[in-house]
Amino acid sequence: MSFWWLIEPSIHKIIRVSRAKSAARKQEDIIRVLPPSERQLLQPIDEFFLFLVYLSVGLKERVLAHLFHMHPSTVSRIIATWTNYLYTLLGSVCVWLSAADVKSNLPEDFSDFPDTQVIIDCTEIRCQTPSSPLLQSEMYSNYKSHCTMKGLIGIAPHGPVTFVSQLYAGSVSDREIFKQCGITKRLTEDMAVMVDKGFLISDCVNCKVYCPPFLSRGKQMPAHQVKETQAIARLRVHVERVIRRIKQNKLFDGVITLSHSVNINQLFTVACLLSNDQNKALVKTWMK
Repeated sequence: MSFWWLIEPSIHKIIRVSRAKSAARKQEDIIRVLPPSERQLLQPIDEFFLFLVYLSVGLKERVLAHLFHMHPSTVSRIIATWTNYLYTLLGSVCVWLSAADVKSNLPEDFSDFPDTQVIIDCTEIRCQTPSSPLLQSEMYSNYKSHCTMKGLIGIAPHGPVTFVSQLYAGSVSDREIFKQCGITKRLTEDMAVMVDKGFLISDCVNCKVYCPPFLSRGKQMPAHQVKETQAIARLRVHVERVIRRIKQNKLFDGVITLSHSVNINQLFTVACLLSNDQNKALVKTWMK
């Protein structure tokens, strides 16, 4: 309800997805008056609740249609409408924090890495296998042994999501996504980024990179490298907790169909940004 009260003042600006194809409209300034049969059946707050049930519980549109006593196509339009609306609304707020804001909220655990601006990691969601062999090879993930879509997520050291990339084909490497997603434009020399071993990005940015060191030719790591690896791994795990929180939305448990009626990029971004409004701290000791 707290989140609803934040967005309620802008509800009147929502643009509804209708049966009419926008490409067929020659005059954009024409306002189409909906007949009674096409007018909204639910109050806006109930439509928002329907959208959250779809995202969080992962119910199929036909099940939601039965629960809310409406046609499946109406449910589909409501979901598409609220996906577009929340994507625009949440996307209009700059979630990327300045270096000063990050430092003012830096947890004590990061005292050895005080210039850390963002902790990043990639995550994958399973998708339907394309019929085209070329698309299959592009979307096949060796890590998941399935066709997937992959996105990059960045969080500030104290927990909030500060960067979300678009979704890429599952075969694209973490390094390539980092280079293409645009986060490099936001990193300056006085910042540092914390990553896992899979991100070989030191030559892609002009800032410091905190990455667990690789084992050299020796049989075992020196003591200082072991401590560094343990420290980075202990702090980097928080981005995995954020990703786990995002993927608690059951919609991402199943296989996303390629003919999905909703823009999956927008839906994934909305799920990531909504996690910032959840009232449960990632680490209890960080709660004030």
